[in-house]
Amino acid sequence: MPYEDDEIGEARRGEERRGKRPIDITERRRALLLLRKFQEALRSNDVELFKEAIIDDLGWMPGTPEYDRALKIWHEQHGRR
Repeated sequence: MPYEDDEIGEARRGEERRGKRPIDITERRRALLLLRKFQEALRSNDVELFKEAIIDDLGWMPGTPEYDRALKIWHEQHGRR
């Protein structure tokens, strides 16, 4: 019987390990850099820096719904329309 208990325990540990996704350091670093860039653009009150960030880093081109929505939010945050 102890042998069966060891097998069950090993199977459970294996299932637990498979349920956890490894941390993608590169993606996490990219997200942090992107966050800092957006924070800087928002703090500096520089719409051109913000546009650069959403075009270069997110790939949202002028005229796309994402780009327009981001600029609308930026302008609302800075009291402009």
